[in-house]
Amino acid sequence: MLISKNVNVRINNINKKYYINFFQDIKTNDIINVDVELLTKGSKVNVDVKCDDCGIEKTMPYSFYYKFALKDGKDGKYYCTKCVKPHRTQKTMLDRYGVKFPIQNQDIKNKILKTTNDRYGFDYALKNNSIKEKQKNTNIKKYNVPYVSLDETIRNKQSLSRIKNLVKKYTNYKYISYNNIEKTIKLRCNKGHIFSINRNNLYNRYIYKSEICTKCNTVSHQTSGKENTIYDFIKEKYNGKIIINSKKIITPYELDIYLPELKLSFEFNGIYWHNELHKSNNYHKIKSDLCDIQNIQLIHIYEDDWDHKQDIIKSMILNKLLKTSNKIYARKTVVKEITDNNLIRKFLNENHIQGFVGSKIKIGLFYEDELVSLMTFGKLRNPLNSLSIQDDYEMIRFCNKLNTNVIGGASKLFKYFIRNHNPIKIVSYADRSYSNGNLYKQLGFNFEHITVPNYYYVIDRKKQYRYNYRKDILVKQGYDPNKTEHEIMLERKIYRIYNSGNYKFIYNLVV
Repeated sequence: MLISKNVNVRINNINKKYYINFFQDIKTNDIINVDVELLTKGSKVNVDVKCDDCGIEKTMPYSFYYKFALKDGKDGKYYCTKCVKPHRTQKTMLDRYGVKFPIQNQDIKNKILKTTNDRYGFDYALKNNSIKEKQKNTNIKKYNVPYVSLDETIRNKQSLSRIKNLVKKYTNYKYISYNNIEKTIKLRCNKGHIFSINRNNLYNRYIYKSEICTKCNTVSHQTSGKENTIYDFIKEKYNGKIIINSKKIITPYELDIYLPELKLSFEFNGIYWHNELHKSNNYHKIKSDLCDIQNIQLIHIYEDDWDHKQDIIKSMILNKLLKTSNKIYARKTVVKEITDNNLIRKFLNENHIQGFVGSKIKIGLFYEDELVSLMTFGKLRNPLNSLSIQDDYEMIRFCNKLNTNVIGGASKLFKYFIRNHNPIKIVSYADRSYSNGNLYKQLGFNFEHITVPNYYYVIDRKKQYRYNYRKDILVKQGYDPNKTEHEIMLERKIYRIYNSGNYKFIYNLVV
């Protein structure tokens, strides 16, 4: 794209004959201001241009711009030397085959299949056993393994090559090294800053056209006002030692608020600075993992939860601090199954951080005719066909009324469910952002594993469940069916934010 609209031209004996047609009474050595459209195609006058792909701006002679952007009836779009090759290749492919890639042309496909069939007797060469054996023997001769992927040296070499190509493709920075354990790339930016960045963050910053250098474009390390509010609330309720913004506990990561006597920590996750643009998919999980190693429970408080569900967060904090004021013994409560969905919806939205979700079985504890504790269940579905599995259930929600500890409540509800519904297996998931899974262990569940981090989409500064933004829904709304869900959302400038993963627990009644 041409940025310059007007440029200054010095008149000499050669160009005077051309410009006198537009400017009268000009003399040699005069400097005139000329509309760039009047420049000749061979003009050496410098103009400012901007790459229509990566956005880099530079100054060049107009003749260069004409050659790369306007010559041969081009559309006026300018691409820098780093970006021009794929566009030039695509244009050649379109002119020659009518598609961006030759393999998309059906005639080319048929020709390749015919050649392979004639030569090897199969559509694909590796279906031929002799070819497979030949490949294995070659690999054994060269690398002492039948498959190259089994050689760790080659895998590392290939991985390093991919990293260097990634750096070359998305930056003009100097590559220094790659840490395969931490999955971070060390680079030097054009200002001389040496910094490390996760490969996912590098790619995302490139996609969002954000400055890649983490020192030129750093995530703010200043404590936010909201984080200070959380600290003030904890300090008001807790008299023990509080350590803030320390990198000495799970080095090199920082813990926002740490209570060493309780082995308890709180992390404030700003909805913007902790999305995929600035944090890797595993960032929150890694911090939780490092805390688990030291037997520290890390509570992740997301900004939108603090903004919109502050009463629930404060109740949760007080419970972790062992400062819950209202205590009720389960033996003084009455257990009932509930069919009133309005009551369930209201109770979960007011008392559970994840809010309401539908369920088949709802069991509550009532104290003086008031619902004070709730546990819900649904039939477990077969992941292959989405049909319910007979007598297998999922525990979906459990929570107490705000600022209330129902002692023995979870056990009473769980035993009632087993006694009255005869399950064979019960599965449940605990979000590591808020839970350490101790409740499930007390109920007799067996720990299975930690799931990969789940993601939400950030819309209007609030986390939204990804289920509402599946590809099939987006396609029905008119978005490109050839693009992935993630690609469509990125085009809409809607970013993901990841949690720490979930603990998966299973309770088996039949061994």
